[in-house]
Amino acid sequence: MKTIMKTLLVSIASLSLMLSVNAGELSVSGTAKATYNQTSGTSADQGLGVTNELNFTASGEMDNGFTWSYSMELDPASGGAANNDDTQITLGMNDMGTVKVCVSECGNNKKYAWDASAYTKMSDTGYSEGIVYPGDAGTAGTATIQYHTPELPFGTTASIAYNTQVAGDAASGNTTGQTTTAQNSSEEYSAVTKPVDGLTVSAHYYKVNDYADGTATEQQLEEGGSYAAKYSAGNLTVGYGKSFQAPEIGTAVGAGTGTIEYYENTGISLGYAVNDELSVSYTRETSEKNMAHSSTTTYDIEMDSIQFAYSLGGATLSVARADYENANYTQDEDATETIVAMTFAF
Repeated sequence: MKTIMKTLLVSIASLSLMLSVNAGELSVSGTAKATYNQTSGTSADQGLGVTNELNFTASGEMDNGFTWSYSMELDPASGGAANNDDTQITLGMNDMGTVKVCVSECGNNKKYAWDASAYTKMSDTGYSEGIVYPGDAGTAGTATIQYHTPELPFGTTASIAYNTQVAGDAASGNTTGQTTTAQNSSEEYSAVTKPVDGLTVSAHYYKVNDYADGTATEQQLEEGGSYAAKYSAGNLTVGYGKSFQAPEIGTAVGAGTGTIEYYENTGISLGYAVNDELSVSYTRETSEKNMAHSSTTTYDIEMDSIQFAYSLGGATLSVARADYENANYTQDEDATETIVAMTFAF
């Protein structure tokens, strides 16, 4: 036993010497933003408020030439408390690519890769219009391990991510009573290529693997994906994309049950830089809910957004307005949202 222990200690010591890490550097960056949000003529969410995000980043280099970095974000939650909910460790292996371990971070979903909005994605704001998008391995509160290729010909990069869908801290074993609970896992594959100047083509595929729970009632497992193209020529940027999400169907589909087979989303976006300070954009999104039986009546979500962003040097003033029709796939559930924001980056 003593011989075995000595051998293990020597092996660990040798490995630590081979992969020794130089002292890293810590930096802080972030944004501070004041916003006014109004929906359908009445103040929505917090109406007038201030949000901030702080990103603490540490980085360094190993003796073998590999690099490492660590980042932790503090994001405001409802009520004003700051949460440490976005964390990642990245190991750069030069020509061999990059390995990441992430919690609530590092999503490779390309559902918005087509968007050229001047301010923000208006289907991802305080107003919940109900569009269902494909899943993401970087789901909030869970952990992933990922591999990203180095840059390949035509500016191509690809990645693969694996997620156990267990809460991030529980997955590490720091929380008792959760790691023994059976959970689904998920996989995500993505690729981005730039075959010609100004053109970026993106795609991703996501699927959930059902754990072996002794039952076989699922008629359809959850999966989804997206693809997008965005082209910039001079001051003009044009984007187009589609995304799909098929939810899990747990039992046999009976006639008239209203079972959803899949969602299909389409987006187009035009962005124009008027000059170095002013940018404008128009974006349109639609979402279709497709049922397992064609006789079931459905209503499509439609969203149109116009945005302006004006740079003031150290700050950006933005105005965005969006009109929503049939929110949450409900007939005549319409709304209008207006956002005025002043953003400071540091």
